[in-house]
Amino acid sequence: MIDWSKVETAEMKQARAAESLQVQMTACIQRHMDEHAKSHAGYDGILSLCTYATSLNPKFKAEGQAGVEWRDECWSFGYDLLAKVQAGEAPIPTEDELIGMLPVMVWPE
Repeated sequence: MIDWSKVETAEMKQARAAESLQVQMTACIQRHMDEHAKSHAGYDGILSLCTYATSLNPKFKAEGQAGVEWRDECWSFGYDLLAKVQAGEAPIPTEDELIGMLPVMVWPE
């Protein structure tokens, strides 16, 4: 007897694969931004860096605003690429390829 509750359709497999791809790509982007923020002046991560956009200290404020802008650019690019990959318009990038495609953070002087 077939247990129909355990049968997985092609659509279900495709949805699971799409979700897995999104998780992998977003985790890679998040990790890259966090590591880059940590490597510069010891921020805890991208979230920590971005909170300084409202700082009263001009240096911290400029770095925080640059972080906000970079984060927006990275996520905009990442979600656009994800949509293209899921639509079959672009190949699935490796993590190194994805990181290489992301916008570069420009730290203020």
